[in-house]
Amino acid sequence: MKASKNFFSALFIICFLNISCNRNNKETDYGVSISAPKMIGTSAEVFSEEHISTLKKSNSLNFLLLNNFSSNSDSSYNFSFSPLGVLHSIYNIKDENYIELFNEKFDISDTTFLFKNILTIKTLISEIDSTIKIGNSITTNVSKEISISQKLEFPLVYEGILKTRRLTFNVNEKEKNLIEYFTIKGNFGVCNDKSYLAFDIAIGNGNYSLLLIQPKDIDIKHFSSNLSENDYKTIIESLVEQMITVSFPDISNNSVYPLTLPNISSDSTYKPKYLSINSEIKIIKPTPAELKMRKSNIDNQIQTSSKTEKFIYNNPFIYIIRGKSSNSILAMGIFNNK
Repeated sequence: MKASKNFFSALFIICFLNISCNRNNKETDYGVSISAPKMIGTSAEVFSEEHISTLKKSNSLNFLLLNNFSSNSDSSYNFSFSPLGVLHSIYNIKDENYIELFNEKFDISDTTFLFKNILTIKTLISEIDSTIKIGNSITTNVSKEISISQKLEFPLVYEGILKTRRLTFNVNEKEKNLIEYFTIKGNFGVCNDKSYLAFDIAIGNGNYSLLLIQPKDIDIKHFSSNLSENDYKTIIESLVEQMITVSFPDISNNSVYPLTLPNISSDSTYKPKYLSINSEIKIIKPTPAELKMRKSNIDNQIQTSSKTEKFIYNNPFIYIIRGKSSNSILAMGIFNNK
C-alpha cells in the first residue's frame, strides 16, 4: 500500500513538472509591429530571432505600401508586390535623405546583415516548401529609375482548379464582367465578419496559405487604404476551420506600375521616390496524378460534413500569401479584374 502511494506521489510530481515546463516553453512573439511573425519551433517553419526581426520590418512595410498606394494612386487595376523584395530594393534609389529616414523608422543599422537575412529567408522558404517559387531582380534604366521584377508561383492542388466556370464579377457598381472562376470544396479557415469575408486556403505542402479578404458595403480603395497590421492580426485570429465551397477568380496576373514609397518624414514638402514594379503572380495548376493523391481525403471530409456553406468572391478583394505558422507575408495584391 505504501509503495502504491509513493508511486502515485511520484507520478503527480512528474506531471506537475511537465506542465510547468510546457508553460515556460510557450511560443514567443517577437513582434514590434503588431502583426510581426512569431518564432516558430516546429520543423515546418523555423526562423531565427534575426530572421524574425527582418520579417517584422517587411510585414510593417507591407501595409505602409498598401495604404499609401491605395490612397494616392489609381488602384482600379490588378497589382501585387512582395514586401521582402521591396525592402531590399529601396536601397537602390540612392536617396541618402530617404534612406536615413527609412533606417531610423525601421531601426536598421547594418544593411549588409539585412540583405543577408533576406537571402537566407528566401532560401528557408524554398526549404520549407520547394513548390513555392519566389524571385526578385533589380535594374536601373538610363534615367536612373529603379525597376523591380518580382515573381511568385505557388500550387493549388484542388480538383476545382482544373474545372473553371464563367461567373459574374462586379468590378464596380456600373461595370460587371463574365470571368473564369475556380470552385473548390474542403476544410478551410473562414471569417464572415460584418465588414468583410475572409477565406484562408492552404497552398503547396500546407505551410503557407492564400488569404482572400473581400470587403462588404465599402469600395476596395477605401478598404485597402485603411487596412492595418492590427486588422490583419484580427482576421487571422478570427479564422474558423469549417467545411465550405468557395468560388474565386484566378488571381494570376502580370502587372507593371509605379509604387510610390511611403512618406516617413514629418516634412510635408518631402516627396519620396518611387519604384517601378513588374510583378507576376501565378497559380500552378495540379496534374491529374497530384489530384488523385488528395482526392480521396477531400471526398471523405466532404461526405462526413453535415453542411457545406457556399461563398463567392465576386467583388474586388485583397489577397495575401502568408506563412501559416509565422504570419510572415510573401506577397500582397488587389484583384479588380482590370
